[in-house]
Amino acid sequence: MRVRRFFTAVAVGVATMLGAVAVAPAPAQAATSWSLSNSRGDVVGAWVHGDWWWGSDGRLYLTVHVKDTAANGVNAGAYLGANYSDAGVRFEWVDNSAGADSTITKTFSFASNVTSIYGYECAGSSCGDWVRIF
Repeated sequence: MRVRRFFTAVAVGVATMLGAVAVAPAPAQAATSWSLSNSRGDVVGAWVHGDWWWGSDGRLYLTVHVKDTAANGVNAGAYLGANYSDAGVRFEWVDNSAGADSTITKTFSFASNVTSIYGYECAGSSCGDWVRIF
């Protein structure tokens, strides 16, 4: 049973990585790395970091890695909020329920009129404060 679970997890991970590569177009510029570590958005038990870049299609792409850094029985997560020039807003949640030492990665695409993106880490119900990512 453990072997089947392992291969299933590997297959899902590979499919996720290939999906992220297939969805995100080639960068029009070099990616800019970001991390919520050692900021107001940082909490014990989670490590949230990633990259953002402008795609050749004019959209902003944001990759988010959420690592569960503590064997404490609670999920690690990241909450994101985007603001747009037309006063629109968008929120995203990335949940890592895979357990300690695991990492979940997601890539998001934002319209070209995005003006800022903020985020914070969560470990269970303990969350940080909003920190500007872009």
